[in-house]
Amino acid sequence: MKLKANAKINLTLDVLGKCEDGYHIIDSVFQSVSLCDEVTVEKSDDITVQCSDDTLCDKSNTAYKAAIKFFELTKICGGAKIVIEKHIPLASGMGGGSADAAAVIVALNKLYNTDLSQEALCKIGLLVGADVPFCIVGGTARVGGIGEQMSKLLDMPDCAILLIKHGTKLSTADMYKKVDTYPQDKFYTKLMVDGINNGDLIAVCQNVFNAFGSVCDNEKLTQDINETKPLAVSLSGSGPTVFAIYKDLVTAQKAKKLLKIKGYNPIIATPTKNGIIE
Repeated sequence: MKLKANAKINLTLDVLGKCEDGYHIIDSVFQSVSLCDEVTVEKSDDITVQCSDDTLCDKSNTAYKAAIKFFELTKICGGAKIVIEKHIPLASGMGGGSADAAAVIVALNKLYNTDLSQEALCKIGLLVGADVPFCIVGGTARVGGIGEQMSKLLDMPDCAILLIKHGTKLSTADMYKKVDTYPQDKFYTKLMVDGINNGDLIAVCQNVFNAFGSVCDNEKLTQDINETKPLAVSLSGSGPTVFAIYKDLVTAQKAKKLLKIKGYNPIIATPTKNGIIE
């Protein structure tokens, strides 16, 4: 079974505070985009992972962990041959590893005829990583708590999204430490939800925000993207990927050409209604 595992961006990422256990409380709107990895899963006697990136072919791969959790929780004595063709850049803030894990859980549910509900699949996913449940559900959703709370929203209005991974990723923990020194005084997620509910792309773009943006060193990249006149520019996750929103593919293609001249490697995507596509 071959599936497309879509990347995600954060249209907003508000950091509301910190729990006693050190985890941060977020309020965020996640959006699936058409950039995807291709994940093939077959029944097997044991669990193996092959990947187009040789550094991801061991038991540390989230896809391997997802298979382990699936069989543990379903109490099925089974295995999986997992083959991943990577297109989502590594350590980019776009949830590539989470998407691969989500694809494995969805595929195994089909292959082993377990007929688990989406809610049950998400519970398995949460044991692998905080973003995995969203990648199973996909589309547009408001995500809260430490990532475990999720409510589906209406679809994001049609547009084109340009993605640029540029620079080195800092650890998410280090990024949160920096954010703690710059507490937010304005929050954007509620306004974003209103814009999406109204199907208003301009309102959506006016409220794009990421708390990590204030502590991420990407000023030159953001400046170069702004010269192409996007509707909005922001960071995805804890970076380093920056995304820009354009009204249509033609406008995004023009921006891509200009940014390639400046030495960047932009990827054009569109919003999608699903996290995993069979």
